Amino acid sequence: MKLKTLKPLYLGGRTLVEGTSFLTSEQHGRQLLQKGYAEPDEGKDEALVDLTDSEADPAPMTSASVAATPKPAPKAKAADKKKAD
Repeated sequence: MKLKTLKPLYLGGRTLVEGTSFLTSEQHGRQLLQKGYAEPDEGKDEALVDLTDSEADPAPMTSASVAATPKPAPKAKAADKKKAD
């Protein structure tokens, strides 16, 4: 859904000034319209910001994906540092 901001909004990690065209999902767009934060953008120009890319579902967490993630090395304790001196 293509919309235009009616007031400055923080969306998708960016602050959009009044009058900025952007793309968002249908549900999010309806919420913004209902709250009066945006209006439909009927202009022919391209939307400046596309929020639909950040809405993709992340890959589900599985035991295989957790096992494949390397664990950080444990930090040395203060007592271990004194022994090394």
